Amino acid sequence: MADTAPRDDSHSVPLSTVVGRRDLDLATVVAAGDPGIGWAVVSELDDPAVYLRGGELLLTAGVNLPATAAGLRAYVASLVGAGVSAVGFGVTPVHDTIPVGLIEQCHQQGLPLVEVPRPTPFTAVSQAVGEELEERRLRDLRRLGEAHQALARAVSDPDPVGRVLRVLAESLTGWAALAGPDALRRTPSAPADLSELSDLLGKLTSVRGPRSAKARSGDDEVFLHTVGTPPEDHGVVLVGRPEPLGITDRAVLRTATALLDLLARTSNEAPPVPGRLLTGLLLDGVTPATGPLLAELTHAGPTGPADPRAIPSAAGASGASGTGGAAGTAGARGRSGAGGAAGPSEATGTADTRERSGRSGASGAGGAAGPSEATESGGVAYRVLHACAGAGRHTVPSALPLDTSVLDHTGAAGEGRLRAVLADRGEDAHRDQLDELRLHGWTGALSAPVQPSGLAGADRQAAALLVRARASGSPLLWGSGTDPFDALLDPDGVDDLTRQVLGPLAAETESARTLSHTLYVWLTRHGNWDRAAADLGTHRNSVRYRISRIERDLGVDLADAEQRMRLWFALSRRRP
Repeated sequence: MADTAPRDDSHSVPLSTVVGRRDLDLATVVAAGDPGIGWAVVSELDDPAVYLRGGELLLTAGVNLPATAAGLRAYVASLVGAGVSAVGFGVTPVHDTIPVGLIEQCHQQGLPLVEVPRPTPFTAVSQAVGEELEERRLRDLRRLGEAHQALARAVSDPDPVGRVLRVLAESLTGWAALAGPDALRRTPSAPADLSELSDLLGKLTSVRGPRSAKARSGDDEVFLHTVGTPPEDHGVVLVGRPEPLGITDRAVLRTATALLDLLARTSNEAPPVPGRLLTGLLLDGVTPATGPLLAELTHAGPTGPADPRAIPSAAGASGASGTGGAAGTAGARGRSGAGGAAGPSEATGTADTRERSGRSGASGAGGAAGPSEATESGGVAYRVLHACAGAGRHTVPSALPLDTSVLDHTGAAGEGRLRAVLADRGEDAHRDQLDELRLHGWTGALSAPVQPSGLAGADRQAAALLVRARASGSPLLWGSGTDPFDALLDPDGVDDLTRQVLGPLAAETESARTLSHTLYVWLTRHGNWDRAAADLGTHRNSVRYRISRIERDLGVDLADAEQRMRLWFALSRRRP
């Protein structure tokens, strides 16, 4: 039999591993490759093949073994036809030695034959196969978890696409490349010339073409998978190595492909443009003029909040009224224009602000550093807040307890949106602040603390986190346990994305809500029927029926990890 079992496939274990166990004392009588063993079964039937699925180590003592050469030939042929991986022959109690005719037929038909000695019971062989399978499964789970962690960290790299490709190549012990619409990116070990695959790449990126394929390129087997679904052409990811991909390898490849798809969807998005000061901070970073002003407007002085009566004067003098105060930015943009040159009064105001900031910092010298002070550079750390108001009654933005003048808000009476820059005052204080905002009818999301130069990333971080906050109905603060995938989502496109993925489950009907809730609970319980049924307060057969209906309605196979991941992303980020 041909040896076709992938070496990292947790569903089988190489025959050599089982034979090599010292506690079994097995001996190879007929060597015919090293096939994978899916399980060990005992059978003394005349024709056990009809009850086998393939991949088994068949254990027999030859109780009903045919006595004629023709009978032995037919017996071995039926096992080969059923896909049996190997035969383990026990030399007791029926036969003292393995019959010569069986050995000859196994040689002729390429079926591995192993001798099981008298002291070794068949149950010990079956248990050993089970132990080896479990060890390989746990090993592959560890490897899969490590690869997923590395891929999750890769998305925060300055070059996330390049980093994802490098992690993919390292995890699969091969090379990786991304053939995009305009360019080809590859890891250092990838071949310089991939032109021989151009025809196959063309088929994959066509609207009606396949989504995945494999081909030979030199000594490597190359695996190709589209990034996105045509006609949204985000390219094709390629992975090459001499050995075939196993189940764990394919799961890593699917995850990396999904991440590259998300990165392609969000790479060209730009943050919305607020008032004049906030625009400058987010796009240009901190400057000598904006740094002290930002500290002043967010009341970040180390001696406590500044006198709020001084804020309008400082903001007006510095030209910061584009975001000046909680009243919004529309009027300020009309007065100050966009990108106009600073007038004399603006320069004077900025100088005054720097002077006040300098005095404030000096007066605080020698005191204990507060939670809002950055430890590395000595400056103040900030967080970006994004919040939305529900359909019910909510407090107007100008009356919210935010303690900042760097605030921008939009929206009509039914639903409002705001974002603001806050001085960092520690996680506990900000969690209390988010809870207080919720009492005012606002659901908020706060970024991690950053220096002013990092506000652009913090702004996108808070916007993405607000997607989860709106879906769950609870405020969120970016911390060490936050899902790093949240930073990849385009907040403006989440609704369209969830509707596209969920299809009929996104409909506003009682049936769709029941099915989507069932799917959410089932995925939360990792596909456990009993626990999902207990959470839903229904019978497990009802859960099975609903999941089967979901698979039929969406045209998906929920045994596919990629499909489950996509649906989980959509369900966990869908607005209620």
